[in-house]
Amino acid sequence: MSSPNSYTQSLTSSVLKTPIHTTLGITLTSQSLSPSPTAKIQFTTTAIHLTPSNTVHGGISSLLTDSACFLAVIPSLSEGESVATIASSFQILDAVPGEGRLYEVEGRVVRRGKKVVFCEGDVKCEGRLIAKGNLTKIVMKEKSKL
Repeated sequence: MSSPNSYTQSLTSSVLKTPIHTTLGITLTSQSLSPSPTAKIQFTTTAIHLTPSNTVHGGISSLLTDSACFLAVIPSLSEGESVATIASSFQILDAVPGEGRLYEVEGRVVRRGKKVVFCEGDVKCEGRLIAKGNLTKIVMKEKSKL
């Protein structure tokens, strides 16, 4: 990862320590502002990720696509800024059964304006595209809890 500023580090750490992320066992593997803002997270499937049909729950894939996109935006934020999702679409393309599978989720910033950020993300299992999504986020000034 590139050397982030202290606000980027604090906000990234805060996102990763969110209870849902710690429960799901998420690890940040990369976060970069250039050449284009991206972030990658990964997890290995356990029973908590799976539906009764033994595949990863679509809601988890959607949640983590949103999270990877948020992490991709963070390095471009000024201190005191954050983002919130205001629109999203998500497609599940395939299912891979079982525990112990490595999933990687990549979030990318497609375009960033002053107030709105457009992102896209992919969910891959062992290199195979499983799902993809598009998100629109709004940039907000907020009182930091950091």
